[in-house]
Amino acid sequence: MHALTARPLAVLSCALLLGVFLGSSVAYFPVSIASLVVLVLCGVLWLSSVGRCSHGFGCLVFGVLLSGLGSAALAQMKAEPPAWIGAVGAQKVDVIGVVAEPVRFGPDRAVVLVSVQRLALPNRTVPVGGRIRLTVRGSVPPLVVGDVIEFTTRLHPPRGLWNPAGYDYGAHLRRAGVHAVGSVGLHHEGAGLRILARGFSSLLAAVDQGRARIRDAALRTLEDPIAGIYLALVTGESGYLSQDIRDAFMASGTTHILSISGSHLGLIGVVVFWGVHRGMLGLPARWLLRLSRRTTATRVAAAATILPVTSYALLGGAEVATVRSLIMTLVALAAVLVGRSHSIGYGLALAVVGIVAWDPLAPFDISFQLSFVSVLVIIMLMKIRRPRDEETTLGAFRERRTWEALKAGTVDVLLVSLVVTLASAPLVATYFNQLAWVGGLSNLLVVPLVGFLVLPVGLLVCLATLLSGAGGELVGAAVVRPLLEVLVWVVQTCAAVPGAELRVASPPVWQMAGFFLLLGVALIWWRFGAGRLAGALAGGLLLLWVWSPRDLPAAGTFRVTFLDVGQGDAALVETADGRAMLIDGGAATDAYDAGRMVIAPVLWDRGIRRLDVVVATHPQLDHVGGLAFVLRKFEVGQLWTNGVAREAVFLHRLEGIVTERHVPARAVTAADGVLALGSCQAHVLNPDASEGPGAARAEGARLNNQSIVLHLACGSSPVLFTGDIESEAESRLARLSEPLKAAVLKVPHHGAKGSVYEPFLRAVNPRLAVVSVGQANAYGHPSPAMVDTYSRLGIALLRTDRHGAVSIMGTPAGLQVTCQSGREFRRVVLGSGGARRGEESEGQNLKRWLSSQANCDLP
Repeated sequence: MHALTARPLAVLSCALLLGVFLGSSVAYFPVSIASLVVLVLCGVLWLSSVGRCSHGFGCLVFGVLLSGLGSAALAQMKAEPPAWIGAVGAQKVDVIGVVAEPVRFGPDRAVVLVSVQRLALPNRTVPVGGRIRLTVRGSVPPLVVGDVIEFTTRLHPPRGLWNPAGYDYGAHLRRAGVHAVGSVGLHHEGAGLRILARGFSSLLAAVDQGRARIRDAALRTLEDPIAGIYLALVTGESGYLSQDIRDAFMASGTTHILSISGSHLGLIGVVVFWGVHRGMLGLPARWLLRLSRRTTATRVAAAATILPVTSYALLGGAEVATVRSLIMTLVALAAVLVGRSHSIGYGLALAVVGIVAWDPLAPFDISFQLSFVSVLVIIMLMKIRRPRDEETTLGAFRERRTWEALKAGTVDVLLVSLVVTLASAPLVATYFNQLAWVGGLSNLLVVPLVGFLVLPVGLLVCLATLLSGAGGELVGAAVVRPLLEVLVWVVQTCAAVPGAELRVASPPVWQMAGFFLLLGVALIWWRFGAGRLAGALAGGLLLLWVWSPRDLPAAGTFRVTFLDVGQGDAALVETADGRAMLIDGGAATDAYDAGRMVIAPVLWDRGIRRLDVVVATHPQLDHVGGLAFVLRKFEVGQLWTNGVAREAVFLHRLEGIVTERHVPARAVTAADGVLALGSCQAHVLNPDASEGPGAARAEGARLNNQSIVLHLACGSSPVLFTGDIESEAESRLARLSEPLKAAVLKVPHHGAKGSVYEPFLRAVNPRLAVVSVGQANAYGHPSPAMVDTYSRLGIALLRTDRHGAVSIMGTPAGLQVTCQSGREFRRVVLGSGGARRGEESEGQNLKRWLSSQANCDLP
């Protein structure tokens, strides 16, 4: 047998994954990818010529690679928004479409994936295609899969927030086939969205109706937070989970429990399989003898497990991640049915092939990556613990003493939990800036509790509720409630372990690749010196990530980063001597928290654990909403405010955290003059001290004009931060004797037309201005008048909605400006210009990939 054909499925699955990886990049690097494909072909031909594989198998491997490349490239093309979405622009449109997937409900909101059928024009309808992710707020009607709905919304292509760190949610939506996003606010009696036809015929619609019954019963019967946990475990609806519960599961390393995945389906499969298998073995001996002539109890148990596992996946909404997990589970059961249960590696390879064939871009999803890595290291660990030729039979197991078996089983479970935690550490650090080291121990408690008690009992309660027809009550709530309360207690106890929430910087790709390579060598050759050395080096990388050294500007320089937080403000100032100042923190709502999703990841990635000063320019949601998370997770030296008091929930939350964390807070005014920030001088220019307590209840324009205005002088390139001041405050500042001149200006009030005052701009005389705005925001920011004025005055303008985060390095020689948009790859179009035109565009993409600098497309 040829060397490579000894494990054909493993080789084919690797070829398929390589093809998918190449296909996902072929639009940006066509010439390079084509060259790599030719090299792979040459390698396959060489291997077949030297006898490492047969010619037929080599052709099969290369064909699988090409199929992966083509399917991924085609999936990328399908992710591009249809032309009509760009044609409608920012205007509202009437859309008619079908609910394509189970609706994700939450408190007073829902997320609906709509397959668009037609646009409703004043006198006709136009057939169109595409998929829309629609956010519905208000009293959402009971929508199910197959419902035909009509709604009015503004559409724009999905775009994540472009920052030096954090998850690109826009790319995730595009991979999921979402071409546009929109929102609808429902008023009385559901105005704003109409159900034109009900989708009662499909299986998913019937499942949706059952899920709605369970949801209503759970919310009516159970209390927070256990109601949200019950729905997440049983129906896969995570919209009712409180943020505190999410944080506790994250800190304890058990957040995977909150989404229906392979572990849930596997646990249900184990419970059903074990129950059926034990029941079969309890049958009379003559029945077992008659059964053994046709099949075995193991195969009967495997066949009986398929229906419950599939039903649970459907109850969980049959979402993409759930279906992927179902495929892996069914492959494992199929291996048992055909008598290949010992070939877990073959099962994993076959599952990869099936999943990628169904969803070519699945390997780029975090759930796939975590599942694949976890199962792979478990397989490798099993080969170490149990040699390939060893078979553990039932008789051999009975010959072992009970204590020895229990001891060996405990060691195996503990070792698997620890190794899986280590193997998933780079991915968890990349996506969540955390090393969940306590998860290796907490999962030993949480997984059995959920798998053998909470989940089976919860599903039985769900089934009893559906069959009983009880009037809105969850049948068996008295049984499942204490189990959920125990689960919450265990998770919160583990999360409260000192140092459990260990935050780190996202490791570079090359370090992750090195870690996985070293870990693989350690697992394969652990009994040899090379394996143990590899294990020690992998541990060294983990320690490096725990350390997360500071990313400081060079001596004599400073760095200001205007973060892309959507419609809001947030700027980070860093000095060469290690000081850090955060000016505003963006917005925070139930669905989006700039502090959690944008600011904190940037701080963790740069090794910042302490902020010397946090400035809340004025108490509006889009400026200080995200500061609550920052103040709770980071040490803060001082909090500067403008002293204005308002009644708002987000402000009460912020004030509570300031009190709880004992953060020194002070109200600053222009009377404070110059304040030091390391080698920099911060001069407070606004609010005017003469306003006094009279501004304590300011609102609207008056509140905006009370924003803290900060002139930051670090070397020869000052920066002026202006909050939301309008023309009135700008006029007062322009008359001051204090110098306003600055090299960089943070555009006041997101570029609103009421904040454009030419004498103020002439007094500042900036070379560069940065406006922080959200894409397709409802306010029309920045205003055309503002853009025209800055252009006429010769002020270069950068926008966070187009350029992403803007980083400015102040050096003795001047300013160095980089934009996150400069790191985004652009499609290479091979047109009439031929290959040369394509190669030039590809060269730019290569520069973006290899360079640490990201250029800005200045107008």
